[in-house]
Amino acid sequence: MLASLRRAASGQQLGIVIIIAVLLALAAASNPVALSGANLIEVLRSASIYFIGASAATLLIIGGGLDLSIGSVFAVGGVSTGFLLNAGVPWQLALVGGLLASAVIGLVNALLIVVIGIPPFIATLSTLFVGSGLVVVSTSGTPRFGFPSGFTDVAQLNLFGVPFLVLYALLIGVVAHVVLTHTRFGYDARALGGNTAAARANGVRPAVMNTALYTASAVVAGLCGILLASRVATADPGAGGTGFTFQVIAAVIIGGTSLFGGVGTIGGTALGALLFAVINNTLSLTGTNPQWGNVVTGVILALAVAVDQLRRARRFRS
Repeated sequence: MLASLRRAASGQQLGIVIIIAVLLALAAASNPVALSGANLIEVLRSASIYFIGASAATLLIIGGGLDLSIGSVFAVGGVSTGFLLNAGVPWQLALVGGLLASAVIGLVNALLIVVIGIPPFIATLSTLFVGSGLVVVSTSGTPRFGFPSGFTDVAQLNLFGVPFLVLYALLIGVVAHVVLTHTRFGYDARALGGNTAAARANGVRPAVMNTALYTASAVVAGLCGILLASRVATADPGAGGTGFTFQVIAAVIIGGTSLFGGVGTIGGTALGALLFAVINNTLSLTGTNPQWGNVVTGVILALAVAVDQLRRARRFRS
């Protein structure tokens, strides 16, 4: 973990830290509330769900994959859990049911990509549309609510003033970091994303790895939808969607993970997710048009991809 933090303090990730610091300074100059404990906790809470989803997406993209369906899986997880709760299923089992429904979409993605050979962009774009359509049709576009307190407590409670959502994000981030840097699975994911042929020659089974990566991505995306449903006590079929998908992927890429696979860190992704939260918070506190957030995000994303291209070109030259 210390090594990851040192890497996060250099290169592209140092740039993110500087941008975050500048934004916080600007917000504080306009509104002293910006640096208050309550506001900083709210920034972390805002980043938490995106970071949770981005943790699994980081592993997938490092492994050479791409999942555009996570926004629809987000809605599937929340709505499936909502249906089960409304049917009287205990909230613990309803939560598991939502995760299983999400896992099915991950397995479908893996089937389309691994078995049939459809490119990940097209396969997951297809399931994005299918998943989004299914949740709207099954609910007639009506949110589900009336959930038991045990379920809503999952994401609404605090521990010593720290929201459970922040603690979940920290736990999942640590687990993802350990998996990526200290397990054979993480090593194989990096090898697969770096050079598929070489990875296969070294005993990595691409079909098994891709199935695991796409399923994990879907399960975690579904978990994000469940956590939002718990936080707002409503399972909205319109939640997630392309907005969640692209913000998660942008956080991963801005955090230094290569869109071409093989390179990336969970610490960098955490900074990417935090950057989005700080941008939105700064715009809110300074009374600036929130659409500037999209402009800033687009510029930073373009710069991040440009840095990745330069990094790849330098590596190939060496």
